[in-house]
Parts: sequence; structure tokens; C-alpha cells
Amino acid sequence: MPASFELPDITQRAWEVLLRGLAGNPSAPAEILIRLTAANIDRSGLARRRDLPAEAAAALATDSDVDVRLGLASNPNLPPTVQVVLAGDADPQVRGRLAEGAEYFTTSGVHGRRIPGPLSREVYEVLARDPEPKVRRALGFNRHLPDDVRAVMLNDSDPRTAAIAAAEWPSAPTDRIGDLLARVTGAFGRQMLLLRLDGPLPAEAAHAMLADLDSAAANEYSMALLGQIAEVVDLDAGLTDRFMASPDFRAAVAANPTLSAEYVADLAHDPDNQVRAAVVARCGLDPALRESIPVDYNDRSSETVGWLLTENLSEQEQLAFARSRHQIFRKTLALRADLSEEVVEILARDESFAVRLFVCERQSNAPGWLLTQIVEQWTSYSRWDMLRHKNFPADAATRLACSDKPHDRAVAAAHPGLSADTLETLLADDDDTVRGRAATNPAVPADRLIELLGSADSVIAAGAAANRVLSVVTMRQMVDQAGL
Repeated sequence: MPASFELPDITQRAWEVLLRGLAGNPSAPAEILIRLTAANIDRSGLARRRDLPAEAAAALATDSDVDVRLGLASNPNLPPTVQVVLAGDADPQVRGRLAEGAEYFTTSGVHGRRIPGPLSREVYEVLARDPEPKVRRALGFNRHLPDDVRAVMLNDSDPRTAAIAAAEWPSAPTDRIGDLLARVTGAFGRQMLLLRLDGPLPAEAAHAMLADLDSAAANEYSMALLGQIAEVVDLDAGLTDRFMASPDFRAAVAANPTLSAEYVADLAHDPDNQVRAAVVARCGLDPALRESIPVDYNDRSSETVGWLLTENLSEQEQLAFARSRHQIFRKTLALRADLSEEVVEILARDESFAVRLFVCERQSNAPGWLLTQIVEQWTSYSRWDMLRHKNFPADAATRLACSDKPHDRAVAAAHPGLSADTLETLLADDDDTVRGRAATNPAVPADRLIELLGSADSVIAAGAAANRVLSVVTMRQMVDQAGL
């Protein structure tokens, strides 16, 4: 049974610190989260919680603080009734945030970006009629916008809204591509639309765009658009000759799936490394030809092969790509979630730092020795998540906790494998972030956690309140005492 939580002399400011920490506690049950909606704290973090109960979301939807409603509008797990309330919010920023349905970042030992699910049909229709153009523009970016609603938006009175609605059409229907491209003005808008094309760009539409581009002054957007056309158009003889003749577009045309086999074979020996790389990345290329093509890769490049992420690969095919001479295939393979232990082990020993990094960021069975190695070399945001990986060794976390660099100590401070002595050292650290994260460590004993809740150090108190092993009994005592 946890110790009783009783702080009779605590100040209002101290209560705010504790309740704000509790609002971020991953173990806080629905009943606590609902009661916290009435707390005199910054509730915007509470509003963004993915596990926010419907009753709490409904209460926050009418919160007087616009930052709270903005946080709620970013939450991907809102019930339709709350979506309707936010769609009618007095502040266009809130309506726009809801309308966009922007991607959000999530981790659970491995990295990933997610797209919120669809809004309700009623909400889409309400937002499409919003009086503010910037709200309708935001709606045009929504990946789940129903096709019939998007089609109506192509005729929006605001030209920019119409352009966004066309350019952001996911998998734009090939039979409407000519009409869609005609409605979009400017090279940048057309580029965005071509990114959503669900098949080859019809040659007729390409010729019309090329005539338009040829009659205007060249700029960076028009050059990029030409390269994009070269990559996705259904090539005819004239288009093939035009793009093959230009050194600027040979790499783009080399990636075009409609390019005839004789041209592919020729480009496989092109002196330009970028052109050969584009040939290598083609889907369906003969494996023997692919492995015979020499390509130099930039280890820090973020380029991957899209089709390899979705292709249904056998175990043998996975192993072949894991042993490929081409880094881009090994790097892309490391992003897949269906890899066998053998494939992960091969990639974990890859010569490329980028491949090994992706293994640590994306694979739930990444080996502990590799996680240790990468954490020692990598300082970006994913380093924090590697410490939470189930395979990260406690001894490696302890070494980081003893580092002379505050960032290292902060990264290690929440690892559950730290000893009591190491934790106490971190709780006395000079750095606020280190002390706060140490207080969230699940290895803190229950009695010590109660003591930390009463700490005069606000970062320690807030961290203790956010500690996931804090008992529900103590949480209830806290909100009771706070008068919620």
C-alpha cells in the first residue's frame, strides 16, 4: 500500500506544478484526466494526450484558453461530437488546425509518423463551407478529404484554396489529371499534384504543360517540374528524345517506369552516378543487372526506395536486399516492420551508419550492443527513444548517466535499469532536465516517489507526478487535496 500523500502547506504554485506533471503521467486513468480538465494549469498538454477520454475532450473543447483548444484540435483521437464542436470554434486557428489533419510524430521504442484518421462527414462539409479562406486552404491539405468534397473545392472562390485542393489530391484520378493540372496555376502547384498521381502522367497532359513551360521564363520551380514530368510521364518517342538529350533530366527519366528496356540498359552504364542510381532503384529491374551497376551513396542521405517499403517480400528476397551492394536498398529495408531476426542481424552489422541508425530507430528487435553503439555517436531526437528501447542495456545507460555532458545524463536519467545510487546522484544534478527526467524514472521506490512529490524543487516534483509507477491511489489523493 503506497504511503499517504498529504501536503497541507503546499502553495498554489506548487499545486500547479504537481497537477501539470500528473496531466502528463502516462498511467493516469480516465477518471483522473477528466478531473484535471478543471485544474488551474496549462491544459494544452492534457488536450494533446492520445488517450484522452471523450468526457475530458468534450470539456476541453469549450475551454476559454485558445492554446488548449488548439492542442485538442491536433489530437488524432477525438470523438465525432468533439470534432463538430471544434469545427464551429470561434477562432479560425482552431478550425484550421482541425481541418488540416496534420501528420503527428509517435514513438514506442521505434520511430514513426502517423496520419490522423478521417474526420466525420459532417465536419468535412462544415469546414468546406467555412467563411475563412485559410480554414478551407487547411482543409485542402487533409489526406482523408472525401473526393466529392474535394471536387467541389476545385471551384472555390478563393483561387489558392482551389489550387491546394487540386494539388493535394491523394492519388489524383488519372482520367481527371488534365483538368486538375489546368486548374492549378504555377509550377509549384503542379509539382504537388504530380506527387499524388496514381499512375503515369498522360503524354497529352505532359505536352500541354511543356508548351506552357517553354513559353515562360525558367526558374527553380519550373526546372523541378520538368524533372518531375520526366519521371512520371507515359513516355512517347518525342518525350523520350527530349528528356534523354538533356543531362539535367537523364536521372529523372532513368527512374521512369515506362522507359523502354533498351534505354534502361544504356543508362545503366551512364557516367553520371545519379543516373546509375536511378536505374538501380527501378522496380522490377533484373537483380543481376542491378548488382552489376556501381553506385556511390551518400551515407547521410535520407533517400529511400518507396516501392521496397510496400512490396510483398519473401524471406529470401529480404535476405538478398539485406546483402545488396546498394546501400539504398539496405537502408530502405531497415525501415520495414516485418524483418526476420536474421535480416535484422545482417543490417545491424552494415558498413553504413545510416543503415545501422535506421535499425535502431525502427526495429523492435534491434540488438542492445548496436543501440549502445549508436547512442554513443548520435545526438538527434531519436536518441531519447533508443534509451526506452526494450533492448537497451542498463550498463550502457549507467555509463551515460556518469557522463560529463548534461545531454548524456538527461538521456540516461529515465532508464529503468539505473541503480538507486545513480538515481540519487541524478536527482541532485545541477541540470534541470537531468533532475526532472530522473524523477520520472520507474525505478524510483514508491516511498521515495512520495517524498519527491513534496520537493521544493519544482522540476523534481513535476517529474515525480509524471512518473508512470505513481499509484492511482496517490493520484486520487492528489486531486482530492487539490479540490478537483
